[in-house]
Amino acid sequence: MKVLIIAAYSGSLVSFRGELIRALLRLGCDVHVACPGVDNDIETKKALLAQGVKLHDISLVRTSTNPISDIRTLYFLFKLMKLIRPDVVFTYTIKPVVYGMLAAGMAGIPKRFALITGLGYAFIGGGRSVVRSFVLNLYRRALVYANIVFFQNSDDEALFLELGLTQKTTRTCVVNGSGVDTTEYMVAKLPDK
Repeated sequence: MKVLIIAAYSGSLVSFRGELIRALLRLGCDVHVACPGVDNDIETKKALLAQGVKLHDISLVRTSTNPISDIRTLYFLFKLMKLIRPDVVFTYTIKPVVYGMLAAGMAGIPKRFALITGLGYAFIGGGRSVVRSFVLNLYRRALVYANIVFFQNSDDEALFLELGLTQKTTRTCVVNGSGVDTTEYMVAKLPDK
């Protein structure tokens, strides 16, 4: 089985999705990751290549609201999916979810999963109404392609349903956060002042 994971920040591939990637590899999956800057993140690149993960540096600007840049991202992801033909696409954070789900739907990828890791700037602090409306519309259009939408808390799941970003027929699942590997990140006493 070929799995494509789409991320917006290369460091998160090891720190937040490392165990998922290792589990997929143990199952014999052919794992690909698509992420901006992954070729220049030497530490992440080295760790993923050592495990046999195939890397694809993509054109994606996390904080941009430039529609030309975003259309380029969508087109690149669609072309990448047509090239590698993954069986599964897994996306997380706003732009990978939106453009990854749209591209996966257009490319006919059979299994498509989106993880909503938080609400982001468009939801919090009353983001600009034009940007917020645009993001909501993109989510609404993209999430119809997801086989399952994962949430890290039930409040976000309820809000997406209330705003019509997911439908009552959309399969959703609340997971218990990203998790922390307590063998790697040990609890430490706070330093004295």
